[in-house]
Amino acid sequence: MSNFLQRTITGFLFVLAIVIGLLWNPLAYMTIFAIVILLGTYEFIRMLRAVDVNVRLFWAITIGLSLYLGSFGFFYADMPSQWMVIIVPLVGGAFLSELYLNNKNSLLNIATTLVTPLYVALPFAFLHHLAFFGGKYNPNMLIGFFLLVWANDSGAYITGSLWGRHKLFPSVSPAKSWEGAVGGFLITILVSIASFYYLGILSLKDWIVVGGLVGVLGTYGDLIESMLKRSVNVKDSGKVFPGHGGVLDRFDGVFFSAPAVSCYLLFC
Repeated sequence: MSNFLQRTITGFLFVLAIVIGLLWNPLAYMTIFAIVILLGTYEFIRMLRAVDVNVRLFWAITIGLSLYLGSFGFFYADMPSQWMVIIVPLVGGAFLSELYLNNKNSLLNIATTLVTPLYVALPFAFLHHLAFFGGKYNPNMLIGFFLLVWANDSGAYITGSLWGRHKLFPSVSPAKSWEGAVGGFLITILVSIASFYYLGILSLKDWIVVGGLVGVLGTYGDLIESMLKRSVNVKDSGKVFPGHGGVLDRFDGVFFSAPAVSCYLLFC
């Protein structure tokens, strides 16, 4: 099976599963991305095994899920925001446990343990603002956001494969081109305009701005993940999705665009 066909089939099934989960109910949506966080955390920690560092799995997962589930409870069940102070003792626990483990690389262990939930889990916590945009759960905003992420990713891949000549960031990702990045961005803007007509929720201007944020920051998310993988000499973060790599590979466009879109919608 060709790589393009494999990517197409895997991508279709992946998109179908996500959309069904989003449309089902808010608990299904929450569960899907909680699983994504768990798998992504495992992949990130597995990548770091290539260097001399020990990420503390318990603290990384506990802090990550606390960020994600705590913010979900705030939107879904009006949970008091004071509950989020649980993050403070959890972060403290990551430091204290390293004291008793007496490891020579304590600083690196603590740093990578805390960076893991910030990189993997925190962006998905920002998705809750999109899911409950307007005060109650509405999957349309989330579906629109992910359509933009997928349009940017697929558009960059197709246009880059067909017309890519000029390298975008050869020291980090030799396969990516300026033609692919521009093509992905333009296709994302077109999908954002279509989202205005088919999904509503936002004004045309806001959809275009959101599309622009996804088009730019989604590409940066891809490049940054490539940089991280290159730093530990890993090609793919995992093998969950044939033709696409791992969970981190499939969601790298979300890591920086989701917080940016959430912040824009909060202040626009």
